[in-house]
This record gives sequence, structure tokens and C-alpha cells, in this order.
Amino acid sequence: MKTPFRSGAALLAGLCLMASCQKHLTVSKSEYKQYGIDQQVGADSAIIRYYQPYKDKMQAEMNRVVGQTEVALTKPSAPETLMGNFFADAMLKEGLKKDPAIQFTLATKGGLRTTFPKGNITVSHVFELMPFENEMVVLKLSGPNVQQVIDFIAKKDGEPVSGIRMKIRDNKAYDVTIGGEPFDINKTYNLLTYDYLADGGDELECLRNPLERHEINQKVREALFENISDLTRQGKKITAQLDGRIVSDK
Repeated sequence: MKTPFRSGAALLAGLCLMASCQKHLTVSKSEYKQYGIDQQVGADSAIIRYYQPYKDKMQAEMNRVVGQTEVALTKPSAPETLMGNFFADAMLKEGLKKDPAIQFTLATKGGLRTTFPKGNITVSHVFELMPFENEMVVLKLSGPNVQQVIDFIAKKDGEPVSGIRMKIRDNKAYDVTIGGEPFDINKTYNLLTYDYLADGGDELECLRNPLERHEINQKVREALFENISDLTRQGKKITAQLDGRIVSDK
């Protein structure tokens, strides 16, 4: 099944192909004249007629409803948010289909670029939430390396996570569990995140040197679409709950 992103890319490729088939115009040096472009230059109706069908088709696709939310998925300044939980849970659910060894997921608050309103959710909403072409990545981390991740989450007073739970006091984490088991610094763990963070983005330098790293050939946005599509096919709405996965004692 084609994803909305791939459909849009196909439209763009088609437009470029059509443009390349047009007769080439050769201008000699003597025919050259420079024109200024400002607000006084009117729209070219011929150009508009050329691209309008593609624009209309793309707009129709972006306005297509893919699911519905029970409540607005917001992301206030808090250790745990509805949008953060939905995002991290969706990543974990879809990631496990590719790699059952995944134990927990990590995103960052700054990476979630919008919220979902209550009601209809469109293709555009998902693109606005994750406008980047980030690939999901699985990192095998040593216990001390996971401790660095935990310290990062505590320092930030919470980040979007799934599969890991903790309490935070004075910017320090305690009562940490991963996959329902107490964190053990002598074990290794499999973290699902995306390439930007795995490459050290958003101050996550601790992720740059894992024991192992592999991509699962799925973009984060594609995982979100798959998760929402599954819910819609089952007659369910998009939802999330604040379940205490991160509690701050502030």
C-alpha cells in the first residue's frame, strides 16, 4: 500500500518529468534581459493552469481523514503528555513488528512539532507532527549507556518514552523499570529511537556509540500512519492516557 508521502513524491516526480519533456529554450547572449521580480509582478495564468491540477490532487490527499481522536492530544510542559505517550507508544508498537527484541523507545519533546485536535485527524496533521524524514533505528546499549539515557530524561524532567518508567527527584531518576523489570546496569538493552537522536541530536551524544545499531527500514511518519490505520480498521479512535510512566516529585 502506498503511503501518503510516497504518493506525494510520485506526483512531484511526474511534474518534473513532464517539465523535462518540454521543448528546450536556447537564449543567446544578445537576447538576454534581466527582469526584477517583486510584488508588482502578476501571477502567470499559464503557469498556474499547469501546476493547479497537481496542487489540487496533493491538497485533497493532505485533507484526507485517516482517523479520529477521542480527546485532544496535547503536549504541555510536563514530564508526561498525551501527545508524547501516543507518539512513543505508536513507535514501540510498530517497531516491535519489525524487531521483537525492542524493549523501550525514546523521542524528545522538541521533536513533536504539533498537537492533535479532538475529532478528525488528516494526513496533514501527521505530516505536521513529524515533518522530517527520520528513520527508526534500534540501538543495543550497555547498562552504563542506558544510565546516561535515564540521566538525560531526568535532566529534561521527562521525555516521550514507552516501555520505560521512572520517578524523578532533584533531576535524578529512581525506581526505574524497563519492560516491567527493574533497571539492571549489568544488562544490555534494545532502544528504539530515530536516526536524528541516534546521531547525537538534541543533546543525546550518549547514543552515538552503541554496542550495535540497525535500521528497521521504516520512517517514523510511516509508523504513525500504520498505527492510526490499524486503529481505524478496528473501529477504534486514537487515544492516549497519562499512566504515570514518568513522575516528577517537584
